[in-house]
Amino acid sequence: MNAFQLFKAEMGKLAEKKTVLISVVLMLLVPLTYAAILLSSKAGPRDNIDNLPVAVVNNDKGAELNGSQIQVGDDLVKELKASKTLGWEFVTSEEADRGIKDNKYYMVVEIPEDFSENVTSVLEPSPKKAQLKFRQNEGLHFMGATVTDSAIETIKAQLNTKVTETYTKTLFAQLGQVNDGFKEAADGSKQINDGSGQLKDGTGQILTSLNEKSADIAKLADGAKQLNAGTGELLNNLKGKSGDINKLAAGAQELNAGTGTLLNSLTGKSGDINKLAAGAQELNAGTGQLVQALTDQQGDIAKLINGAKTLETGANTLNAGAGEVLNGLKGAKVGSEKLYAGLTQQLIPGSQQLAAGVAEAKIGVEESINQMKELRDGLLRINQAVLEGSPIKQTLNQMITMLNQSLADEVVNAKQAKLEQLKQGAEKLRDGLDVEKGDFGKGLVSLNSGLNALVDGQTRVSEGANQLAQGAAQVSFGNQQLVGTLATNAKKLHAGATQIKDGNVQVANGWKELTVGATALHAGTTQIKDGNAQVASGWSQLTAGATKLHDGSSQISNGNQSVKEGWTQLTDGVTQVDEGLLKLKDGSSELMTGLQGGAESTEQLKVSDNNIKMFAEPVDVDSEVLNAYPYYRDSNAPYILSLALFVGVLIMSLVVSFEKPAVAPASGLALFAGKTLKLGVLAIIQAIVLSLFVLFGLGMHVENGVMLILFSIFVSLTFLMIVLFLVAAAGNIGRFIALAFILLQVQTTGTSLPIDMLPESIRTLSNFLPLTYSIDAFRNIIILGDLGSVFADMFILLIYLAVFAVLAFIVFTVKYKNHADTSDEQPQLTT
Repeated sequence: MNAFQLFKAEMGKLAEKKTVLISVVLMLLVPLTYAAILLSSKAGPRDNIDNLPVAVVNNDKGAELNGSQIQVGDDLVKELKASKTLGWEFVTSEEADRGIKDNKYYMVVEIPEDFSENVTSVLEPSPKKAQLKFRQNEGLHFMGATVTDSAIETIKAQLNTKVTETYTKTLFAQLGQVNDGFKEAADGSKQINDGSGQLKDGTGQILTSLNEKSADIAKLADGAKQLNAGTGELLNNLKGKSGDINKLAAGAQELNAGTGTLLNSLTGKSGDINKLAAGAQELNAGTGQLVQALTDQQGDIAKLINGAKTLETGANTLNAGAGEVLNGLKGAKVGSEKLYAGLTQQLIPGSQQLAAGVAEAKIGVEESINQMKELRDGLLRINQAVLEGSPIKQTLNQMITMLNQSLADEVVNAKQAKLEQLKQGAEKLRDGLDVEKGDFGKGLVSLNSGLNALVDGQTRVSEGANQLAQGAAQVSFGNQQLVGTLATNAKKLHAGATQIKDGNVQVANGWKELTVGATALHAGTTQIKDGNAQVASGWSQLTAGATKLHDGSSQISNGNQSVKEGWTQLTDGVTQVDEGLLKLKDGSSELMTGLQGGAESTEQLKVSDNNIKMFAEPVDVDSEVLNAYPYYRDSNAPYILSLALFVGVLIMSLVVSFEKPAVAPASGLALFAGKTLKLGVLAIIQAIVLSLFVLFGLGMHVENGVMLILFSIFVSLTFLMIVLFLVAAAGNIGRFIALAFILLQVQTTGTSLPIDMLPESIRTLSNFLPLTYSIDAFRNIIILGDLGSVFADMFILLIYLAVFAVLAFIVFTVKYKNHADTSDEQPQLTT
């Protein structure tokens, strides 16, 4: 069957059933309904902004300016009440806070208490800006926040104009006071002019007197300068010799100190000299006693020699005993090492295993108790199922009774307590034997270390005993030699001590004579020191007096010099004052003339309300809007029309079969052509109905109505080819892809924002999306009237139409061929 016959069969099948026909008609009305809702003339963002609730809180207390009361807050409230820009609600601060918290208000406008007061501070030294407080609840709706943003700017502009008018009125009101001030200043400048003339005459007389006395002041200053030079020479001479006087006094004092030191040394050492003489006598007496003692103690010395021999015998015996003790300690050391090895290799591992075993036994007992409890619970359940009076029940009762006795809390607790004690004992045994933690282990280690140290010490004792025996033998031999040598040397010592005694007696007599001479020398140096100190003190007093005399003459010289300079400066100053008074007289005359002229000029300044308004709003804007939209809906129409046509085609795929033919086609081309003709007719009808409704139903202003109808048909056919390919290729998955495809284009084709304002990646992506070109062409048809851009967009959309038509044809051809290969009958394609 060829394509035309297939088309007639497809259209005939649509008309067979009323339900299908109704579905098709409703499907064709979907884009129309979509456009009717979204293209309403009252659906603009600013069409109903007077319904947007905004709270206004007026806390302004007003202020006084130049005797007049101003209420900027009340004036603003009156203007807002008269306007319908937003849904103003005038409430208290508490109501506003509660409303913004409960998301009732999109914005709160608060006029502070000091608003008018800050407005009046413009001419103060530190003026304060009047601050209007706004709180926006942007989370309610972003577009609502955008609308309130523009309202903020409008209110700000109104207040700026109002405040500027207030400032201007204040300024021009004060210009009247300036006029009065000019007049008063003119009168005052005339008085200044008269007074400066009289003052000029007086300064002339003063200047004459100053010039006559300037020569006498100069002589007085020169004489004072000469007096100061003479006192300076006197002071320099005194100061130049003061160093020598001080040196003389210091030398005498040092000489006296030296003789004093000599005398003190002689006096201080006289006792030592006497002690030396007495010591020499005692030494002589002692050496005599030593000689006599050695003679008298011959018997005791013999006993000393015998005792040394006895000491030698005892030391030998001690040496032998120390050797035996050392051998015993070595044996004990070997036993201690064996004991330590047994502890670390057998006892400690055994105690650790015992502690671990007891812990495991305790766990096993606890598990046994739990198992006995489970056994008892199981027997109880069995017992409940056994009949009363049976032998089994009696046996079970006896077993349960025995288990209850064994599992009684006191029995179980007692067993667990004993196991815990056993566990603790095993752990204490383990810890006690531990060489690092336990007392026994540590003690054994300490014993082993102590035995080692004791063996080492006894070894040294044995060696010392041997050395003691050898020393005792040497002492015995030395005592015999010492006795003979000591007797001979004691006699020589006594003879030398006698000579020392005689020499020290002579030294003591000569020291006494030297002390007497040093005393007389010290007395003479003391008198020299006192005399020179008096000379130095007098010279210092003389220098101090000369210093005061020079300071006084310097002050006189400086004072007279200052008087001379001051007289000169006074003369110059009076000269300048005299010249300045002449200028003041001339300037005050000019000031008087200028102030009189200023008073006349300000008196002629008259300000009307029109002048004040000109100051408040000096600039007016002459603006022109090109290609203006009559309604907000007109700006969204390109996007709405494009989306409506695509959605209409997508819904068409749900109502009308995009794949299954009404009758068997002769080829894949016939199948594709038949489907395309049927769906194309529906798409064209959809586009025509939508375009006519926009033109006549909504009455939308369009630059070119014919082009609107033709382009709508073209766009509808382009979207049909895209959806036809996706549905034919993938069925419901294709419909889902088509839906995702249109959603992708919602925000990337210049709908909510111009494409130029989108990120670069999205701008690049939009160049490959068909909605970009359909929206741009609709915009040119409806408002811009640029047909050249329309044809350029149609060319790109024609590429989309051709590409997806070819792809759809390939899909139908492949499906037809695959079905024909697997069926002997005429192909009946299914989804």
